[in-house]
Amino acid sequence: MDKKTASALIEENLHAIYGWSFSKLYNKSDAEDLAQDIICAVLKSVHRLEKDEAFFGYLWRTAENILRAKIRNKNRFTTVSEEDYQGVCYITPEDEFIRSEELNLLRRELSLLSDRYREVTVAYYIHGKSCSQISAELKLSNEMVKYYLFKTRKILKEGIAMTREFGEKSYDPQVFRADFWGGYSTPYFDLFKRRLPGNIVLSAYNTPVSISELAVELGVSAVYLEDEIEILERYELIKKVGNKYQTNIIIFTDAYEKRVIEKFKPIYEKSAEMVNAFLTEKMPELKKLSFNNNGYDENCLKWLFSNIVMYHALRKNDDDVRNRFGDYPPLANGSCGFVFGYDNDYANHHFNGIYTQSYNNDGTAWVSAINYRIIEKCQHLKHRDMYKQTLALNDAVLNNVADEGNEELINLIDEGFIKVDKGSLVPNFAVFKADVFDRLQEMLTPAIDEVSSCMREICDIAAETLKDYVPKALTDKCEQLSAIHHQMDVMAYIIEEMLKNEQLTIPTEKANVCIFGVDER
Repeated sequence: MDKKTASALIEENLHAIYGWSFSKLYNKSDAEDLAQDIICAVLKSVHRLEKDEAFFGYLWRTAENILRAKIRNKNRFTTVSEEDYQGVCYITPEDEFIRSEELNLLRRELSLLSDRYREVTVAYYIHGKSCSQISAELKLSNEMVKYYLFKTRKILKEGIAMTREFGEKSYDPQVFRADFWGGYSTPYFDLFKRRLPGNIVLSAYNTPVSISELAVELGVSAVYLEDEIEILERYELIKKVGNKYQTNIIIFTDAYEKRVIEKFKPIYEKSAEMVNAFLTEKMPELKKLSFNNNGYDENCLKWLFSNIVMYHALRKNDDDVRNRFGDYPPLANGSCGFVFGYDNDYANHHFNGIYTQSYNNDGTAWVSAINYRIIEKCQHLKHRDMYKQTLALNDAVLNNVADEGNEELINLIDEGFIKVDKGSLVPNFAVFKADVFDRLQEMLTPAIDEVSSCMREICDIAAETLKDYVPKALTDKCEQLSAIHHQMDVMAYIIEEMLKNEQLTIPTEKANVCIFGVDER
């Protein structure tokens, strides 16, 4: 290897060399001297390397040798106390360093052992238990205990001889965000509020990995990973493949979503133009409908009717998806639906949540709230307790007396979704009687059919593309989940396109333009 190449590699790894030096000496000045000595020694003799790929092994071997020489020279004239004397020899500082390094390596390898190997080994070597005691405690045969001990010695010996490097996720965890479509999302969102489960799912996505491999990649001891994996297995988010684990849900990767959006663009642009032309022509007739419209101006009315077109298209397409693929599959939490995720911070997301058709307990009223991110400043119904939010919103639809026991009511009043007038609740959003809403659907049918057709076309393209971005074991889920995921996106694509073309404008003040209720009494 030539010095120019070596110098470039050293420059790229200066922080690592200094960090290693400091971890050995715990003194800034000594660490700087040691790092300098390592660099000089490597540059002086690097020409002996025949293969460039051997550089890093050579670098760290040289670093170990320089450190040992430093310790030996520093303590050459040190008086050794009698407690360091064992038999006929003294423990030199170099011996002490080697012993501590070997102990660290042993601890490292023990932390990577899977549960049964680790339990047997720790019980035998650390706690001093006999094979028969371990056999009784762990309910294993004596022969099996001896097999685990023999196998572990071999694993440890091989591991100690290896140079292991923790993966990037050990110091720079990726962002995983969960999503859900179906009946009951708890506990999926709660589970992924922590970083570790999300990074396990990301690490095990493309190929199955063992617990030891996960431990190295994430920089987490296997004993702690086992608990996390047990929870992920329980909710069928990860599954065992032989002695390894693989993610069992589809992840819509950033790379995939950036690829498909270009394919979608000409399709939704055409639909957006048609929807706008239709609503513009029909607006005089739509304005004659009798409903509580909260005094909306022309722009807010167009938002309302555009969103209702999207709502009906979504329901129509979702029924089509169910007819094509059957009901949603059962989930481990007792509901039915899909859990999926993203390898970014919802970077390609278009919504802050969707309530499609949420009824009250006696079925006399329901609300729909589609929270497009693009209108976050004027409308953002935050997800908290969905059930209590739905009850409060529907009480407003029916002008019921306030339920003081519903703590979500105060939040919704504070956030401008509900008002109180003479003790009764008043909705701060459009409300239709059921017969008027049915009439409205008939009037909007051509636009609804156009958007539904757009959804179908885009979802079919997405399904074929997604198969190139998921593990083979998950390709059978691509069609149904693509349809579910991208049918929602189509609503946002069209709304955002109309906004870009200045056919809609975002209200400057609070306006719940994409929330409406239906009174079915």
